[in-house]
Amino acid sequence: MTVLIIGGAFQGKRKIAEKLYPELPKVFNLHEIVRKCIADGRDSMTLLDELRGHVVTCDEIGCGVVPIERNDENWREAVGRLCCALAEQADAVIRVWAGVPRFIKGELK
Repeated sequence: MTVLIIGGAFQGKRKIAEKLYPELPKVFNLHEIVRKCIADGRDSMTLLDELRGHVVTCDEIGCGVVPIERNDENWREAVGRLCCALAEQADAVIRVWAGVPRFIKGELK
């Protein structure tokens, strides 16, 4: 089972991941993993296969002011593209706001 949990920073994504899916392996802070991939010169989309079968948390970084620095804009776009691809393949997509999970796709299994 693959689960994507998104939401703003410090909204409770990790707690929800651990509470709802204690048995599944977890990948926290996908947005930071993508930053490292870009810094290493790797295409972040290559992570897609590695993320299958995990509960993945990612901060929503695409809502707001477009970054001035081109590198920051590229990072934000790469995170968005990867999350879209992961959401398409995921069994469940959950948005967490103020610690409250809302299923966008799928349901708790």
